[in-house]
Amino acid sequence: MLTKIRRHLALKNYQYEITTALYMLEPWEKALFNSIVTIILGFLTYTTVFYLPEQLSYVAASIADYTSAFY
Repeated sequence: MLTKIRRHLALKNYQYEITTALYMLEPWEKALFNSIVTIILGFLTYTTVFYLPEQLSYVAASIADYTSAFY
């Protein structure tokens, strides 16, 4: 079971490196690229968690206001 999980993770890592062409980079370049990707994903997650609910409620209220104007 552990070997199967390890093979699956190795396959996903291989696919990630092939898709993003990381296999051609040196280790410090890979680390820099992965750090930038991690930071961007962190910002995206933070924004989604803290600002999306407020924005969705604002949009829902606006839609309710627009649709109630026609009745």
